[in-house]
Amino acid sequence: MNSRSGFWRASLTFISVLFSSVSVAAINTQSLPTKASEQPYFNSLEQAKERSKAYDDAIAALEAQQDDCASEQACDELDSAITDLEYGKHNHIAKNGLPMFDILGGPAFTPENGLMMALGGLYSFKTEREQAELQRSSVSLFGIVNKGDGDVGYSIRSKQNLFFDNDDIRYNGLFVLADQSENFWGVGYNAGKQQAASDDTLLNKTSLSYHANLDFKSDYGFYFGPALRLNYFKPDQTSLPQSAIDDENFQQYKDKPLSIGLGFSVSYDSRDVTVNAWEGQFLNLEYINYNPNFGSDNRYQKALIDHRYYLPLALGKVLAFYNAYQWSDGDVPYYDLPTLGGQTSLRGLYQGRYRDSEAIEHTLEYRHTFLRHNGELSAHGMTLWAGVGSIAGTDTHLYEKLLYSYGVGYRYELQPRMNVRVDLGFSDGDSGFYLTFTEAF
Repeated sequence: MNSRSGFWRASLTFISVLFSSVSVAAINTQSLPTKASEQPYFNSLEQAKERSKAYDDAIAALEAQQDDCASEQACDELDSAITDLEYGKHNHIAKNGLPMFDILGGPAFTPENGLMMALGGLYSFKTEREQAELQRSSVSLFGIVNKGDGDVGYSIRSKQNLFFDNDDIRYNGLFVLADQSENFWGVGYNAGKQQAASDDTLLNKTSLSYHANLDFKSDYGFYFGPALRLNYFKPDQTSLPQSAIDDENFQQYKDKPLSIGLGFSVSYDSRDVTVNAWEGQFLNLEYINYNPNFGSDNRYQKALIDHRYYLPLALGKVLAFYNAYQWSDGDVPYYDLPTLGGQTSLRGLYQGRYRDSEAIEHTLEYRHTFLRHNGELSAHGMTLWAGVGSIAGTDTHLYEKLLYSYGVGYRYELQPRMNVRVDLGFSDGDSGFYLTFTEAF
């Protein structure tokens, strides 16, 4: 009897310990969910930060076990568990509106700047974390050193997307400071088409620009507000290329480097997230007046009509449409004429090669985000795009001569709904490899 009772007591103890271990494991699993749909919201900021630390501790504990894996299968299971926790922390930050900061650097190549080394940071946050539907604000800063056809150059680029008061107030800003060489062909389609980049088109310059919009949501769902445009473009007049010497517009405005404009924008926006939309549309009308009364060296006006539409096909699959028309009138200097190309417009086409008083473009992009083993979206994706555009005013009419661009891109979600963008674009005679934050449109 004693031996039997001892056996049963040992058995019951073993079963109790077993179920206790299972319970603890279950509690740990429940306390650190990995799926976005399972993430709780913490009213206390301190609790939210403690949960982030719990993810970090759990990840560190598993990483410490990686060197002592009993088998390849055990190592794979550890890797999978770590990945799940990393996605869980990412989803937790998104749900609770916690700030994030990441640094990104690497090589790139663009038609405008040649080979580049870029180093930048992205900081995102919520201005009011308790507002569940409020979009994350973001500030990015990139420093670039480049070697193109001319001397070594540099540029600093910062973009700000800020959202306040349940998205009723928005601020968008773009700052660019550069001391670089670039190619200048002149004004008009024929000027851009007739020659390749060479010493006869190479221009040394210092430039600075800041574009800012402050928008308020009306009772009718539209956004409206003031807009500021500041552009400074100073060429090195001791080494002007032949293309600049021959161009009338350049000669007229080479000593008028500063343009300051004030205006307004009116827009309708039903996108789910402005910097990386999966559904909805955006329609924007913008008018800017440049006037000596504002301190501008030049007097002219510009307008923009911008329409974007996002069609979800399935989870992780989106068709994105971009249409934009630029118009200008008056004494518009060469450095602020409507152009096509660059990292956000007909990628792969040299920005500024084709410039005139009007420009229009249409781009279609397919965006694909890969799924994880649990059916949720991963951080990895790819894109395919193709676009056409046209300039008009000097020697052509709109759609008379078409320009095109096409390419492929890789996406990595560095922060909630904010991607690192790597694009390889091609056009007639140009190509570009772009590395930056957020989507082209």
